[in-house]
Amino acid sequence: MPTYAVVDSHCDTLSRLYHIKNWDDFDFNTFKGPINLSNLKTGSVVIQFFAVFVDQAHQHSGSLRYALQLIESFNKLLKKNSSAMTFIGYQEDVEKLKLHKNKVGCLLTIEGGEALEGSLEILPLLYQLGVRSIGLTWNHRNLLADGCHERESAGGLSSFGKKVIATMEELNMIVDLAHISEKGFWDALACTTKPFIVSHSNCKSLCDHPRNLTDRQIQAISKREGMLGINFYPPFLSTNAKKVDINRVVDHIEHACIIAGTYKHVGIGSDFDGIDQFVAELSSSAHYHRLWEALLRRGFNDSQVKAISSDNYFEFLGKALPSYMSYEGNR
Repeated sequence: MPTYAVVDSHCDTLSRLYHIKNWDDFDFNTFKGPINLSNLKTGSVVIQFFAVFVDQAHQHSGSLRYALQLIESFNKLLKKNSSAMTFIGYQEDVEKLKLHKNKVGCLLTIEGGEALEGSLEILPLLYQLGVRSIGLTWNHRNLLADGCHERESAGGLSSFGKKVIATMEELNMIVDLAHISEKGFWDALACTTKPFIVSHSNCKSLCDHPRNLTDRQIQAISKREGMLGINFYPPFLSTNAKKVDINRVVDHIEHACIIAGTYKHVGIGSDFDGIDQFVAELSSSAHYHRLWEALLRRGFNDSQVKAISSDNYFEFLGKALPSYMSYEGNR
């Protein structure tokens, strides 16, 4: 069985790290949960997206402050584990990792535009702090757009949301449309000019859940040269979540590839540390080899599995992230 490098486009581990009180004694190797340093290494994870999730308790008051506190947890994690983990913020960082897979690359994202607190001026500050992608909404309405659970209003992107997208594209920040309403998805598609991601969602044709994407949306991601990260949360995989196994994850990957017309715009977005139910054979980042084995059994070939596990995201990030040289030249 070959070893496949892994890029995972979503986890909520920072929300758990926020509660660490004594970083001097903290050991990420033995941190209990689906994502820790040992599991990432066992699973051959080369790039892990770490999301700053602005949870419901902070969405209406102190959202920016809370986001900054989670960013500080990210910084402490990298400092504490500098020999094994490294910041990913530029195209050149991705190229280094592809050649020397001796560290876990960590890409900082924000889940929930509440962190902006209605101010475009916050975006370049977040960029300076290392944020490279922002999910515009969580499940509910904010100043940018309606989330996917706002089904009765059928609302889309606000004028402020359109300005946020334009500013993000100027900064080479990646727009993430996970959690957004379907109307908001199409509004965002109309006003974006660059490829975007849906970091952790599945296929509505296989599981009719508000968090999942229609076939038309999956086709739109592919046409825009974007990326869809398949989520491991059982209720997003099947309406009978208690009977979900790893083959159901493969079903969603296979369907997304077929509808997209190619396997080149499909990856994984585990949602580890943000989910409270697990596919039995896929309950931590140490178990990715089981997913690749299941894909091979289904009939995917080696190059296709390699693309889905990491190469698709490598190619996407190699274009979507800013170049360090161009960034330095514009300072």
